[in-house]
Amino acid sequence: LLFFIALIIINLLLGDAAKKRTMMMVEEKSEMEEARISWANSLRKVVTRSDAIESTDGSIRQQFFKPTKIVFETSGKKWGDAQKEKLYEGLRTFGVGEWAKMKEHFEKELGEWSTLDLRVKASRLLGSQSLSRYPKGWKGTKEEVDLEYQKHKEIGEKTGCWKSGTLVEDDDGSVAKLLKERELAGQ
Repeated sequence: LLFFIALIIINLLLGDAAKKRTMMMVEEKSEMEEARISWANSLRKVVTRSDAIESTDGSIRQQFFKPTKIVFETSGKKWGDAQKEKLYEGLRTFGVGEWAKMKEHFEKELGEWSTLDLRVKASRLLGSQSLSRYPKGWKGTKEEVDLEYQKHKEIGEKTGCWKSGTLVEDDDGSVAKLLKERELAGQ
């Protein structure tokens, strides 16, 4: 709801100027990127708490999102080595995105976990907050998954985007740029 309210406010404030600016941005990629960042920053100034953003330009204050205290869930279910191994096996057999198939196939070990839980656990195994960079059904052995984790960790530490054991995106696109460079270099 807050998102829709923010969009309405921005449309009211910007109106036709935003539509014209959008048409011009298509012509020049660097201008489009700058406009996207500017738009995101201006939207953040409206809807984000002030201590989470830089007051001057609205960019994300990365330090705000680093946890100062980690709280562990203390529900009855426990994630252990058996579950982790079955998730590795599920990634090898069924691939990314096939959480329901994994849950059904490994009912004994993974049955009590929701598909969202399995997605989050796989995200942590791969070291990437976004699994959208993997096509649905991407399959990898334990070694390949561990290599993906190491790759993401290296990029995250290089860009300052390694948060709580996962690679997260940033406004500048530096994560996407490094991933593309590594892909072109065959890494």
